[in-house]
Amino acid sequence: MAPAAIHVALVGVALAGVALAAVVVGSPAHAQPAPRAAAADPAPDRPSDAPLPSCLDASIKDELGRTLEPRGVQKREFLKNKKLQLTARGGLYAGDLTSSSWVGGGALTFWFTEDLGLELGFQVTPVALDLDDPLADFFGDDRFEKGLGYLPLANLVWSPIHTKMKIGDGIVHGDLLVFAGGGRLFHDSVQGVTFDAGVALELLTTGVLTVRFEARDVMAVQEAVAETRFTHNLMATLGLSLWIPTWL
Repeated sequence: MAPAAIHVALVGVALAGVALAAVVVGSPAHAQPAPRAAAADPAPDRPSDAPLPSCLDASIKDELGRTLEPRGVQKREFLKNKKLQLTARGGLYAGDLTSSSWVGGGALTFWFTEDLGLELGFQVTPVALDLDDPLADFFGDDRFEKGLGYLPLANLVWSPIHTKMKIGDGIVHGDLLVFAGGGRLFHDSVQGVTFDAGVALELLTTGVLTVRFEARDVMAVQEAVAETRFTHNLMATLGLSLWIPTWL
């Protein structure tokens, strides 16, 4: 065979080998195996055990996000710390041994902190005994000396609870107060020191004026118509307070 023919034959054999290798490499038998699908989660035993659909979570989040705002510690709109509170008040004094009547007066309170204050108050109320009138007519003389009773008091005031109330279309802030102390009810029928304790609700209506509802028990040893005992006299008042900064 001629050298040219041998050369052509060798080139043909080489091309045939390259073509065969390409076919072998591209065949399905040598392709990379496809990854196996992840095993599906087992079905829940009960429908209630199934997780909520993500679309429901998104709808709840979207709805709440539009209507609610995050809430944290809120600042008080009215601060009492280091302020003077000047109060005028009046109401009803219900005597234990004596007759019920009006009461009026006022108080000056200094607040050491937002929750603790010292109050000095002064009240006036008529001290009388309606039962004494028929007795005076029968015996011909008065058995009970009528007159005004003067009641100075010193109280320690504590505000443990801050309140919010919906009144009309707005929210009114307030404080629930408890207080206790003592003084003296100046009247001939009263003996010794007078003690008092009570509760109050203060509505923080504006930055300068507030409204206070009070109920207190005024306790004293009292004598009327030959009877002497430790009495509990109830006093309910409505007050208006003016707040004065002290810049302390």
